[in-house]
Amino acid sequence: RVRPSSASQLRSRPGFVERRMARISGFARFLGLAAVATIASGDAPYSIQLHWDSAVDAKVGIVLPGILSCFELPTPSVTSDNLLLKPSLARRGCYSDKTYHGGDTHGLTVYDPPHCESWPPLKPKGCPSAGKVSIRVTKEDGKDPVVQCSTSPAAFPAGYSVKCMGPEAADDGKSAMKFTATVVKSAAATLEIAADSTLVV
Repeated sequence: RVRPSSASQLRSRPGFVERRMARISGFARFLGLAAVATIASGDAPYSIQLHWDSAVDAKVGIVLPGILSCFELPTPSVTSDNLLLKPSLARRGCYSDKTYHGGDTHGLTVYDPPHCESWPPLKPKGCPSAGKVSIRVTKEDGKDPVVQCSTSPAAFPAGYSVKCMGPEAADDGKSAMKFTATVVKSAAATLEIAADSTLVV
């Protein structure tokens, strides 16, 4: 005859199903309480809002994913020119002498001329870079993060540069603070424009 499996024998015993369901229900309640505790603790990932803008006539884009050091991959907004930057504060390998060090750097591209990425078709010339913006975070155990924004010039100057402003209050409903990286005409280009517009009598 066919011998029933041990699981079938257990299920046939009185009260087995009830006891098992009680254990499952208890485990589910435990998971629910754990989830509530996590939410109540307020331990949401720390994030920084980086907005990019243009003070020139040409359109501007940001280079992704960027150069990351102890940061998670940035999350771009689908409705605005914003990035959500997330330092990896939970990674103990990013700490030295109980202090976290991390950075996130992105280049800013200027679409000047507008078709620079696609013309000529066989060998596009490429679009100029305005430079880079860097967000750096340090955090000592038990203290709030210290966030700084800095910029660096493009490897091949093309008349543009980047200015970083902030911190200010974030407006994305998620971040601890906001920085704005704005592409402007470089100082050298501004001087050239001023010289060209000067009338010589």
